[in-house]
Amino acid sequence: MSKLLYLPDSCRSNDSILFNKFGTGRINSKIEFFNDQGERIWEPLHNKTVIAGAALTLMKLFNLDRSVLENTPTYDDVMRLDDAATNTDYPAVSISDGNGSVVGSMPDETQRIIIGFCVGIGGSGLEASDVFDVPYASWITPDNIIPFRYPLQSSDSVDESIYKGKKTISLSNGQTRCAYYFKEFSNTPNLVQNYVSTIGTFTDSVSAESVYNNSISADKAQSYVELHLKITNDDCREFFLTHSGLEDAKINQLSLVSAWTKTISRTKLDAAGNMVTKDYEVLQQIRPFSVVNFPTEILSKRDKSISIIYTLYS
Repeated sequence: MSKLLYLPDSCRSNDSILFNKFGTGRINSKIEFFNDQGERIWEPLHNKTVIAGAALTLMKLFNLDRSVLENTPTYDDVMRLDDAATNTDYPAVSISDGNGSVVGSMPDETQRIIIGFCVGIGGSGLEASDVFDVPYASWITPDNIIPFRYPLQSSDSVDESIYKGKKTISLSNGQTRCAYYFKEFSNTPNLVQNYVSTIGTFTDSVSAESVYNNSISADKAQSYVELHLKITNDDCREFFLTHSGLEDAKINQLSLVSAWTKTISRTKLDAAGNMVTKDYEVLQQIRPFSVVNFPTEILSKRDKSISIIYTLYS
């Protein structure tokens, strides 16, 4: 009996292989959490590229129509975010008849990129070791997403160039609050390609002149994008303070999200308390790319922050 075995591209001849009958590996990753002192909180974690992220990757690789994404819902629609896209909002690309005349247009998702992240509380049980597996066909459920910021509408000075996915919420106690469920990265993602140098570390940059001629290090080359994610001492607490108390503040899920953007004009308070009108890029048609569950991280200390280095290898 013959079998077709699927191996990830990263496997080499000297690797030990664990065969998995349920499918291939996803994009490789390394996720490191650090405390305020720069100490790593846990051993490096690894994400799972979920079904919506896999569809995005294949759509980009083969320039497929955006309809391939519609098997998965968006956070905009399910959560009814304030700036949710409508069908007329999609960026459009013109269609030519081949003779120089435009015959119509179609929705275009080429602007969709991995652009931010969200956090949640559905990834772990009560014990530190009780971390749940991430199903491939899953996301952080809207009920489990914890907003990064949750100010009163009357005093909302949140910087919307950083915090995204706004939803205005009327509470039973008469308060109106603005929840911001997504956050942009703290750095600009850049592609890095290098290989092992003569001193044994990945320091030598790949160059067109040498990349195919380096017989010693060629099998140890790598390509990656490093993302910097920051959970500040202002993030996530307001929601728990409002609903159940600061002692309940915690997170145990992290998801990268993809979206395209639209520029809108918004009048709101600035950090100095003045009403200012500015243009902001809001996220549109937000979908998960990957999810990682981790042991529950308690955020009840008001001065605690977490720095995350999220590396995606291809």
